[in-house]
Amino acid sequence: MNKKINLIFFHPYSAIGGADNSLFRLISGLNLKKYNISFITLNMSFLKTKLPGVKFIEIKSSRSLFAIFELRNEIKKLIKNNFYEKNILISNQNYANILAFLSSFKIKNLKKIFIERNHTDELFFEKEIFKFTKNMVIYFLMKLIYPKIDRIVAISRGLEKNLKTITPASKIDLIYNPAFDKQIINLSKKKINYKFKKKFRYIICVSRFTKRKGIKELIISFHEALKINKNLKLILVGYGDEEKNIINLIKMKELQKNVKIIKKCKNPYPYIKKSHLFIFNSKYEGFGNVLVESIILNTPVISTNCNSGPSEILLNGKGGDLIKVYDNSKILTSKILQFFNNPVSLIQKTKFAKKKINRFSKINNLIKFKQLFSSI
Repeated sequence: MNKKINLIFFHPYSAIGGADNSLFRLISGLNLKKYNISFITLNMSFLKTKLPGVKFIEIKSSRSLFAIFELRNEIKKLIKNNFYEKNILISNQNYANILAFLSSFKIKNLKKIFIERNHTDELFFEKEIFKFTKNMVIYFLMKLIYPKIDRIVAISRGLEKNLKTITPASKIDLIYNPAFDKQIINLSKKKINYKFKKKFRYIICVSRFTKRKGIKELIISFHEALKINKNLKLILVGYGDEEKNIINLIKMKELQKNVKIIKKCKNPYPYIKKSHLFIFNSKYEGFGNVLVESIILNTPVISTNCNSGPSEILLNGKGGDLIKVYDNSKILTSKILQFFNNPVSLIQKTKFAKKKINRFSKINNLIKFKQLFSSI
C-alpha cells in the first residue's frame, strides 16, 4: 500500500478573500486517500466547515511572532511518526513564510513550499516610519530566506519576475490562482436580498477595505461621474480596517442613496453578475481573483495596471480597460462615463478575455500542484 503525502498548510489569518478561496479550491480538489492534510491558523478558519477530512489546528496567539514555538511543536507532532511518503509544509505570503521558516528551522524530513501572493511593492507602500521599518525587515528576511526554501510558488508572471530579484529562478514555479471555477456560475444564480432596479446602472467593487485597494479613490471618482450620470449606483462588497473612513467619506459626499456597502459576503457572485461594470482599483496585487471571476460572469472590467496580475488577466488591455495606479481619479471618472455612454468596446473586450480564461482554471492549478508535490 502506497504511503500518503503529508501536507501541512500554514495560513495565519484565514478569512473571506482571494487567498482563502484559492486554498479552498486547491485542498478541495485533492484526494484524501493520497494526501493527509492539516491546516494551521492563528484564528478560527471559516474553511473548517467547508473542508471535511482536513485537520484544523488553531494556535491561540495575539501576534504572529509569538506563535513560533507553538507552531514548531505542532509541525513536529504532525510528522512525528513516519507514516508518510513525504512531509511538505506549505505557507502563504511573506510574513507567514518567514514565520514558517523560523518555526521549522532544522526540522528533518520536511520539505517547504512557500506561496507568495503579493508583489514586493506591498513592502514599499507604507510611509509611516514604524510600518516602513517593519516592512524593510520583512524584505531583508525574504532575500535571506527564500533562496533556502525548496520551492517558491508565484501566482502570476509579474510576480514570478519580481521574485527572481530575490531568489534563484530555479526555485520558482509559476502556478496561477485557480480563479476559474465553474462553481462560480452556479453560485451567481443564488437569490440575494438586494434589489437591482432597471433604471439604474450598477458599478461593483469586491475587495477588502484597506488603503491599498483604493476604495476611497473609487468613491471620489464615482462621485464625479454621478454629477454627469444621475443613474449610477455603486456596490462595495467587503470588510476591513478602512470601513469607518469609507463610511465617513460616503456621508461627507452625501452618497448614502447611491452607495451600498455589503459586509463579509460569502457569495458576492450574484452581485457581480447583476452589475454592469466591475472596478478594481488596487495599488498593488499578486493576482486579482475577482478580475477572473467578473470575466466568467460577463461583467466588464476597469482595473489599475498595478504590479502584478491585472495586465496578465486582462491581456494587456485587450480583455479590459487598464489605467495607471496613481493620480487616476479623473481618468477613472472618464472611463466610467465612457463605458456607460458606449459600452460596446468594453463588452467586446470581456468576450475576448473569456476565451482565454482557461489558463486560470482549477483543473490546471491542481495538476501543477500535484506535480510539484510529487517532484519536490
